[in-house]
Formats: sequence, C-alpha cells, structure tokens
Amino acid sequence: MKRIILITSAVCAVGLIAIIVGSHAVSAQDEHGKKKEKQPAAYNTYPPGILPSDLDSEIFRVRSEVVVIENEALAQWGALTPPTLTGQPPTLQGTGQRANQLLGKLMNFDENMSPFRDSPAVFCHMPYAGFSGSAVA
Repeated sequence: MKRIILITSAVCAVGLIAIIVGSHAVSAQDEHGKKKEKQPAAYNTYPPGILPSDLDSEIFRVRSEVVVIENEALAQWGALTPPTLTGQPPTLQGTGQRANQLLGKLMNFDENMSPFRDSPAVFCHMPYAGFSGSAVA
C-alpha cells in the first residue's frame, strides 16, 4: 500500500514539474529576456476607412463639448423654478415639462453615470439619432 502511494506521489510530482517547466519554455520573451505582453486587437465594428485616423483628438473634442453642454444644463436646472403639483392624478404644472427635459439632458451628458466614470451615454446614444439605439454597434 505504501508503495502505491509512493509511486502515485512520484508521478504527480513529475507531472507538476513538467507543467511548470513547460510553461516557462513556451512563454513569449523579447530579445532582453523580458516577457512580452500580448495586446488584443482593438474591437472595431466599422469597415476600414470609416473612422478618422485622429480618433483620439476627435474624442477629446467631443468630450470637451459634452462638458460644456452638461455645465449649461446644470446652470439651467439651478435657475428653474419648482413646478406646481396639481390635480388627481398629480401633474406638474408650470415648469414640469422643462424639468423633465433638463433631467434627460443631464442624464445623457453626465460622465459619472458610466461604469468607469469616463463616458456619457451620449457617446453611444447620439443626438442625431434621437438619443436612441447604439451608434457604435
């Protein structure tokens, strides 16, 4: 019985050593012996030539516009008088419709609502598409 346990342990040890040595033997390294980080290709749904070559500067420009529009909406929201609640069922009278519009504008242009707090909803739900659907997919 001890002999079977000893043989099984030896086989497992040899297998573990083979796995460790094999993984180091096939690792990608550059000419200085440092491991290379393989970067996946950027996912792009558009055919070649559609996206501009200066995409980073275009994203910066759009983000700058988004900040201006959001600040404008925040100023308008702050200047808005509270609506009057009337009727049954309750309806907002006076500035109620404008408050709904500004709330939608604030939600679409707010970068903090994204998972990494770096892109507003308007990046995918563009105004020229009526804020519907994804402009990316």
